[in-house]
This record gives sequence, C-alpha cells and structure tokens, in this order.
Amino acid sequence: MTEQRAEPATGASDPTCAMCPHPWSAHDALGRRFCTATQVGVWTRGCICTPPRPR
Repeated sequence: MTEQRAEPATGASDPTCAMCPHPWSAHDALGRRFCTATQVGVWTRGCICTPPRPR
C-alpha cells in the first residue's frame, strides 16, 4: 500500500499542509501520519502539530 501525503501538489519548495496551517516540513512523523489519515479519511479534526519553539 502506498502512503498518500496530505500536501498539495504544487511546485512550492515548502508547501503548507492541506489539513492544517503548518508547512509540510514542520511535521514530525506523527503529524505527517495524522494529517495524511485525516485527508484520506475525509475527517474534520484538530491539529496535533507540535508548536514551534520560542527563539
């Protein structure tokens, strides 16, 4: 089974995830899996992305 990705098919170098407002590259393994499953399952649910660390 091929894993589908929740990112839009654009030529952008770091596209925003189709399921949450975060860049695809900011997702950890769990975030990628969660957002992909959300898109494939056609669900509406909140974001589990880790908030960015303050600088």
